[in-house]
Amino acid sequence: MTVRRTLKLALALVAILAVLYVAASVYVARSALDAEVKPLAETPAALGLAYEDVEFSPRGWEDITLRGWWIPAADARATVIRVHGVDSNRESLFGLAGPLTDAGYSVLLFDLRGHGESDEARMGAGLDERDDVRGAIDYVIRERGASPGAIFLHGNSYGGAIALMTGWDEQAVGGVYADSAFASLPDLVVQEVARRTGAPSWLASALRPGIGLVSRWVYGINLGDVQPAQDASEYRYPLGLAHCRPDERIALEHFERIRARLSDTRFAAIFENCPHSDAWDIHPQQYAAAVLAYLDARLTPNFSPIQRGLGTGLNWLFACCRLALSTLRLADPHWISGCST
Repeated sequence: MTVRRTLKLALALVAILAVLYVAASVYVARSALDAEVKPLAETPAALGLAYEDVEFSPRGWEDITLRGWWIPAADARATVIRVHGVDSNRESLFGLAGPLTDAGYSVLLFDLRGHGESDEARMGAGLDERDDVRGAIDYVIRERGASPGAIFLHGNSYGGAIALMTGWDEQAVGGVYADSAFASLPDLVVQEVARRTGAPSWLASALRPGIGLVSRWVYGINLGDVQPAQDASEYRYPLGLAHCRPDERIALEHFERIRARLSDTRFAAIFENCPHSDAWDIHPQQYAAAVLAYLDARLTPNFSPIQRGLGTGLNWLFACCRLALSTLRLADPHWISGCST
């Protein structure tokens, strides 16, 4: 075999491998950005909650319709917009709606694009979903009379990251509570691609550069821009954070990196002995008390340090009292084993 022939074969082999690499990168990137659609099995009526079916569009995306539930509170003081995790839907969030509405917070639960009953659409790695949340903010102001500054975002996992990335430049948002959020998407690419597509970890790792390029060139998504911890540093008011220990999916290190960006960490809590994003399911009373303490404190943000400290303690006490009255509607009303801050 001549040198020229050998060189041609080598180049052909390289070209074939390059084509296969690109094809695999496109396939995996597309699969990773397609949500698993889970149908709804129950409604808030299962907990005795009155609700309305609602529809609205993401801000700037009139061709997409998002669907959700509006759960009003009697004599509402504020509004909480809940944001679910990837491959989930709004049904996963309605358990906490009871304590929230009992405390005077109306609740909007909705399905992100490509999830639940919302229109089919490719995910945007959290970047496009910011417009889903912005559309929800616009909806509660326009249709429900929510007051700017008395609108709160509360997200879980992927939804917590989206909430962190959205709230800081929305003047209507008065606070953000992020549960089990990740600090940086690039740090999770290999793990999440392997989990969501079934690809072996070694293949996901090898394809990481290609996935990043395909996401940017084909779908217009720069995965490196998904940095919730960096967004957390943009806030000029305290954030609420929660994370389970141990968390098998998003390591506690992500919580610690986000917390390190905050100047006020009073409302950052670690819940013990619960899996990823399950603090509410395992520790319902204590989790709801933590959320309500944060929301109540954000409704009175201009108190002096002494007043804030006293108010936080009273908020916790009142939240626990409210929760004791609403325990009967909880699916699993067991008491709490522990939480650390």
